[in-house]
Amino acid sequence: MNRLSITFISFLVLIDYMSKIYIKELIIENSIVVNNYIILEIYYNKGVAFSFLDSDSLVVNYLVTFIVAAIILLIFALFIKNYKNYNQFEYSSYILILGGALGNFLDRLLNNSVLDFIIVHYDNIYFPGIFNLADAFITIGALLLCLSYFTSKEKI
Repeated sequence: MNRLSITFISFLVLIDYMSKIYIKELIIENSIVVNNYIILEIYYNKGVAFSFLDSDSLVVNYLVTFIVAAIILLIFALFIKNYKNYNQFEYSSYILILGGALGNFLDRLLNNSVLDFIIVHYDNIYFPGIFNLADAFITIGALLLCLSYFTSKEKI
């Protein structure tokens, strides 16, 4: 892996971390309505996506942390092994996924949970999860990876 990759990943982790610090200072109580579609509200998630495995059990929380660490290491290994062969979409995808995953993992290690704060809705229809910038990085990275796969001339 080259220095540019490490720089990009570190930058994404820093953006996510700083956004969480800012939100903690900004939202003292209740929530903030940004516009007709976005509400900022603090929620601490001990589980994974969509609060799956959210628990107060120490065993479950350690298990979730271990599983998340294993997945991140696997993605890192794939990235390190193949990054020279990736096209621009794939390279950007892995950078976004790793930056987001490490941002949330850092939050989990420091706070025993992940701070989520963005609620998206339209009228009374709410997106089924509260998320943060790291989650957005992961989602965009996954979408780019899918796009790369479906537009690639070489299929696996």
